Amino acid sequence: MTGSNIIKGFILFISLLYLTFYIPMTLTFYLPQWMELNCGWHNRCEQIGNERAIKGINELASYFRHQGELNSFLTQKEKLHLKEVRGILDKMFFLGLLSLVMISLTYNRQRVSRYALINAVIIITLLIVLPFFGTFWREIFHPLLFDNDLWMNNKYDLSFYIMPRQFFKYTVALLIILSFSINIALLLGLRSKNK
Repeated sequence: MTGSNIIKGFILFISLLYLTFYIPMTLTFYLPQWMELNCGWHNRCEQIGNERAIKGINELASYFRHQGELNSFLTQKEKLHLKEVRGILDKMFFLGLLSLVMISLTYNRQRVSRYALINAVIIITLLIVLPFFGTFWREIFHPLLFDNDLWMNNKYDLSFYIMPRQFFKYTVALLIILSFSINIALLLGLRSKNK
């Protein structure tokens, strides 16, 4: 295998891994349905009233899509943090586009099939964070992404009610399951075409 083929293979592998995780993630943040569903799984939305919670959820999803403002979110700290999050989501969008271009430029059916299997194994091992999610969330994830403590919610923040830690734990579990499923579907789909 030449150096050029190794680089192409690596680019294909990373792009596929990223895209199969990014696509499900967009569903959880750009569309309000996942956050609305989660309101039924924890009691914090009820504490502020479901109508206010749903309004805030729709506003947040629109804000992340650059189609609205955060009028229901009262604290400046919270608005600054959500602006940071939107900035990260914007960068992830462009990385998703770049990954799509890289896959189209380096596509190889056999490699995609092999990499889908490797990705599925990598992704399913991420389930290990769920039993330690609180520690992971506070001590690893947020310090890695943010250089401030704006992410620390309190009872004055609307996101304290509509997106408690439990919401993010369920979101991570969903992302792992969906990403794993996409990679298995790719693997099976490509292998069946080889027969």
